[in-house]
Amino acid sequence: MGKSNNKEEVSNKELNKVLLMTMVINIILLLLKLTAGILSNSKGLLADGIHSGSDVVTTFGVLIALVLAKKPRDQKHPYGHEKIETVVTFLLAIILVLVGLNIGINSFFALKNQQMVVVGKYAFFAASISIVLKEFQYQVTIKIANKINSEALRADAWHHRSDAFSSIAALVGILGAYFGFMMLDSIMGLVVSLIVVKVGLDILNESFHGLIDVSIQIEDIDEIKEKIMALEEIHFINDIRTRRHGSVVFVDVKVCVDPYMEVHEGHRVADEIEGIIRAKIQHLEDVIVHLDPCLLDIKKNKKHCSNKQCNML
Repeated sequence: MGKSNNKEEVSNKELNKVLLMTMVINIILLLLKLTAGILSNSKGLLADGIHSGSDVVTTFGVLIALVLAKKPRDQKHPYGHEKIETVVTFLLAIILVLVGLNIGINSFFALKNQQMVVVGKYAFFAASISIVLKEFQYQVTIKIANKINSEALRADAWHHRSDAFSSIAALVGILGAYFGFMMLDSIMGLVVSLIVVKVGLDILNESFHGLIDVSIQIEDIDEIKEKIMALEEIHFINDIRTRRHGSVVFVDVKVCVDPYMEVHEGHRVADEIEGIIRAKIQHLEDVIVHLDPCLLDIKKNKKHCSNKQCNML
């Protein structure tokens, strides 16, 4: 128990460090891009700066979500509060899509009105720094997100990477304007919009499935079934259900066994099944194993019991 608490404490320290670093970098980039965008008259860079500003808000939202999701379960929330993280991820995805649409609309009208821009040297400098810092933010954030299996933090990481993509697009627009292709800045603003909206929709789709208790991968379930059926005491698997609950997983299993099996033997079999599942599924919160009696002649038909013969006496 001590080692587990220490590991969790280390993860929390890493998480707080990453979130604090992310917010500071985003504020710096926000000021840098807006200033350079105004001085250089770059719509792409101004749009990119607004995107960085949205990152500050979303990172703060992630911080609140992670704190609330770690609250222990209570009578009103017997499965815990982890799904708060999924709800916040869903909201972050909507914000990301709206930011992308806003960038696209502004760039579209700039292109339609044939607004010519003259981009200054500050824009190139700001966009280059942004690409490096945002990709760095993505790498450190996605690392800790995968470590603690945080949907919200993973969404925040992709928010950083989409910002890096938009900075690349802005940089291309800046270079185009420098070489005389004045409309390229607005065109790249549209490209930025498509990138941001695409990432937002992907995260929105994933978080939506999380809200309706999506299962784990089918391949993992099939492998678990094979290992359970390999146990001598198991005649049939009536049902196995898995569901994601925020960053954790719950599993329910119904298996068919000898109807005359003693209670302590049934408990041992249930423990073996739980061990098989825990060895396969990461971030497993709880397993419920239900034993049903097989009503078939098990001496002659072992392993051939079906759902019809596997009911309560």
